Amino acid sequence: MPEPAFGIYVAHGLFWSAFGLALVVLRLRRAGDAMDVTTPVVTSQQTAPYSRLLVALHMLAFAVMYTGVALAVFSGAVPDWFPGQRVAGGLVIGLGAGLMVWALVYFRSWRFRARLDEGHQLATGGPFGLVRHPIYLGLNLLALGTGLWVPTPLVWLGFVLMLLGSDFRGRAEEKLLAKSFGDLYGSYARRTRRFVPGLY
Repeated sequence: MPEPAFGIYVAHGLFWSAFGLALVVLRLRRAGDAMDVTTPVVTSQQTAPYSRLLVALHMLAFAVMYTGVALAVFSGAVPDWFPGQRVAGGLVIGLGAGLMVWALVYFRSWRFRARLDEGHQLATGGPFGLVRHPIYLGLNLLALGTGLWVPTPLVWLGFVLMLLGSDFRGRAEEKLLAKSFGDLYGSYARRTRRFVPGLY
């Protein structure tokens, strides 16, 4: 019977499969839907400073996290912190996947980098009515769930780097959106928290 810790790879496979499927749905929606003319849009392309560097920070977080997972799982050295830790980790990862899918399907203007292309629309409803950065929150939940499932120092370092990457990328995007959408974005940002509803 496989070691239960190997289930982390199944959980991550499902997470990334859901992400990929949501991107396919997003692409199909972009091709088939007319632009919503009632939603403010960007009229020229703009990119946040250091956006490539910020993406690289997120990639570093993933590299550290996945290295930590592999070292622990393949050596059979996954610590047991509490009964049901793998179930708890799986639930948190599932929550992150659900949030990301919801955000990607809802938001037709998502881009990998902090860049606004011509026609980029401001999203303030759906998951964006809960937090300003639901996609980054989904990544943070993936890393948190992984830390619960495989609680080693290296995996938790990956989680901390994920939080930093998400926060820095979120702040860079907010500056870009504030510049592009002005008071409309300012009003939205005042009523919606960055990552944790009601707190932060």
